[in-house]
Amino acid sequence: MRLNLWADVFGFVGVLLARISKPPWHDVGTGLYWPFALDASFLSCPWFKFDTPTRKEKIKMTIDDNENNNAVASVEAPATPQKRKYKPREAIFKTRFTFTDDNIARAKYIIGKKYDRRFDDRVSGLCIHLRPNGVKTFYAFKSVNMYNKKKNKWAPNVVYKKMFHWAKNTGFRAGDARDKVNEFLSNITESRTVSDDDVTIEYLVKKFIKTGLTGFTLRDESRFYKEDVIKRYKKILNSYILFENCTALVKKKHTAPVQYQNTIYSKPFKAYKASELTKDAIEAFKFKMKDTPQVANTVIALLSVVYNWSKQNKLFRGENPFLLVKRYPKVRVKKKLPDDKRDQIKDYCESKAFDYNPHFLTMVAMVLYTGFRGKEMFGLRWQPPITDEQKNKCSGWLEPGWDNENEKSYLFLWDPKNRKEFRAFLRLPLKRLLKRLRKKLYNDQKVSWCLKSDYIFPKTRWKDNFPEEHTDAHAIAYPLRKLNEDFGLRVESNGRLRNFFTIKIGRKTFGSQVAQEKGVEVASRALNHSDTQVTRDHYIVPEEKDLEFEFEDKKSNVENIDKHRLEKVKKLK
Repeated sequence: MRLNLWADVFGFVGVLLARISKPPWHDVGTGLYWPFALDASFLSCPWFKFDTPTRKEKIKMTIDDNENNNAVASVEAPATPQKRKYKPREAIFKTRFTFTDDNIARAKYIIGKKYDRRFDDRVSGLCIHLRPNGVKTFYAFKSVNMYNKKKNKWAPNVVYKKMFHWAKNTGFRAGDARDKVNEFLSNITESRTVSDDDVTIEYLVKKFIKTGLTGFTLRDESRFYKEDVIKRYKKILNSYILFENCTALVKKKHTAPVQYQNTIYSKPFKAYKASELTKDAIEAFKFKMKDTPQVANTVIALLSVVYNWSKQNKLFRGENPFLLVKRYPKVRVKKKLPDDKRDQIKDYCESKAFDYNPHFLTMVAMVLYTGFRGKEMFGLRWQPPITDEQKNKCSGWLEPGWDNENEKSYLFLWDPKNRKEFRAFLRLPLKRLLKRLRKKLYNDQKVSWCLKSDYIFPKTRWKDNFPEEHTDAHAIAYPLRKLNEDFGLRVESNGRLRNFFTIKIGRKTFGSQVAQEKGVEVASRALNHSDTQVTRDHYIVPEEKDLEFEFEDKKSNVENIDKHRLEKVKKLK
């Protein structure tokens, strides 16, 4: 028996070695591919047997004699496609798969893909966002109609709403996402599906922050909101209307109930429906804010803008109730530097002190000689910008030839507060200070870094310098306080010492001086005001000595007229 076995083994090996040199062979019946030739002698080896089914074996005829002698053909059914079964540790890169905790754990981020989202093939509206750091976040998504700014029309768009992070052991799982996805999907609504009866002030405010501030202004549909205006509007609406990022004291004051005209008003503005807000409710809010009248004026004015914008964009078709409410009187701060202090500060800017703080003292002299606003001075450039990007970052520039003392020179503001271009005359003392500042940048190593900047007043923070940016109000806070202390201009207000001289007071000082020497009309134009009424109401501050006068000893013309009549009557007689 053993001898026959070993004979078969050696015979198999011999036949195998004899066939290696022949062309490869492929068996159609079994689907096997051999890198060497096979023939009948090789296949007859007892160690190489194939059980290949024939077509006759696949089709079988059975006759059932017990039931009507009907012949039934039993044919092998075609193979049904089956879902791929992943190995326990195999990574999943498919876009759609069944969300289970095991599958999500094996889902891996595709390197280089900006948004790697995977979708559940069982629950519609549920997906998971994979990030390079390994964080996996569930999102609910839904197609809704949204306003397309580029195409200027309403079009379908997919909105993704964040749910929560996936954490198998310490947080939410796949089952929790399936249970809560419908709740998140119900919160995704179309912008135009809310009726006038259901829309709330909170809804309108959020829409205005998201889309209104990025569009055209209401007054001029050819201009956009400035970045500073957008920041200020967002801060006011988020703090006083939505109560986001506000202090607990502010929220408590605005949400506290108030009794006004025998009615208790307990809801904040954001809880009102836009159609149910009345004049009395606004008057109640105004009464509640009587201690801070300017805050009340700001909130009422900004909500009125929100209502007008909502009507213009057909989000709300009712009336604007804020137009019926009178605001608190504006606080007009009519203050300026005394003439002697003004002249002392101008002399101080041109003195030896200039060498120790050249940029700040140049700025102080500029406001006293031009009346520029703070933000108009901060972004000034030495030369005109070349690109639109440079222009958008600056407020204005010195016109070419500004350093020629024999010729008139000008400062150009391309987008001031009233959105009208303005050329300001560069007066000789300020021109000399600017030339002195430019010369110092080349001679003083401490400020030589400013030569890398295009701005007249580049940004600095303590020991750090930022030549690519211009300065701001925070950078001049300390030197401005010291200037007020040196000239005795620190005054007490509401129990605190405050600066009397500020950039705003310097602007009012300039306007009063021009009005006194050249008249109100010239002062209004020098300050770049839209009309003279603003100049009269806020900027012209008379000196105390101007109010100390005596009437001239002149008789009226009434006595002379009566005497003339008597003489005429006598001539007629």
